[in-house]
Amino acid sequence: MDAQPPNAEVKDRAGNAFSLVPWKCPICGPGPTKTLGLRGGSHHRHGLGIESTIVQCVRCKLIFPDPFPIPKSPQALYGDPDKYFVLHDLGQKIGWNRSLVRTAIERAERGTAARLLDVGSGRGEMLRAAEIEGLSSMVGLEFSQAMIDFTAKEFGLEVKKQSIEDHAKEHAGVYDIVIMNAVLEHVYDPASMITAVATLLSPRGVLYIDIPNEPNLLTIIGNAVNRVRKRPGVLNLSPSWPPFHVYGFNPASLSLLLERNGIRVEEVRKFAEPRVTTDQSLRGRAVAFGGTQLMRLANLTQTASNMFVWARRQ
Repeated sequence: MDAQPPNAEVKDRAGNAFSLVPWKCPICGPGPTKTLGLRGGSHHRHGLGIESTIVQCVRCKLIFPDPFPIPKSPQALYGDPDKYFVLHDLGQKIGWNRSLVRTAIERAERGTAARLLDVGSGRGEMLRAAEIEGLSSMVGLEFSQAMIDFTAKEFGLEVKKQSIEDHAKEHAGVYDIVIMNAVLEHVYDPASMITAVATLLSPRGVLYIDIPNEPNLLTIIGNAVNRVRKRPGVLNLSPSWPPFHVYGFNPASLSLLLERNGIRVEEVRKFAEPRVTTDQSLRGRAVAFGGTQLMRLANLTQTASNMFVWARRQ
């Protein structure tokens, strides 16, 4: 069911180019996978992204594309903060992050002396929230120059253009709090990133991860409907397009990855804002309405599409 042959180069309709590379589970390594279906391109209701074959590791149930889409120009892919965060209100995110920072400070048990690292800072809302909440030590990491420039212009805050792996070489045991908001589902090597997090955390330091939960009620039902209609498309790895999401974690696969690095999960909450975008067509509105109702049910049954995870270095 391969959408494209391995080692092919493909472009989406916006002109973003990707190399398709044979891939294996970053948690379990080489091993059996189950093909779930196709995602993106003609298998997306708006024709977005590229066609990708989506598989699931038989052992840990992690979901990912194989072949794996490596962008030719990552900077271009994340190069427009306003476009990338078009559905995110800056002020609302700062307010929500202030509450998150207060919880993190409480869990770290060091008050405003707690040292915070924000991995994948995006537009800098978390750093701004930490500043407002009075943290004396906070550092942001971000690879997108456009995001770094936005943060400097909007908030006057500096973000380091440095990988977490390189940062860990110089700052072992420094941070009491590490925040990973919508990060792990984007990176090519999540195992390397979590190993770096374990190095960076101080003893008993806390880790917060906001990440999609897969499979979830919406993908389970949507995929089942497609199977009945004999369509190969799946809803897994539903990014805000082009293919920004490349991994679909579940509580078991995430816990396994963390525990291998001496980090233990303390709390998992599943929730998603019940909102599905629409193109305003009659069919689009119907799909959005049905999806919204499913998301509300998922929140009640803890099968929602997002996980909010608190963990601690042992």
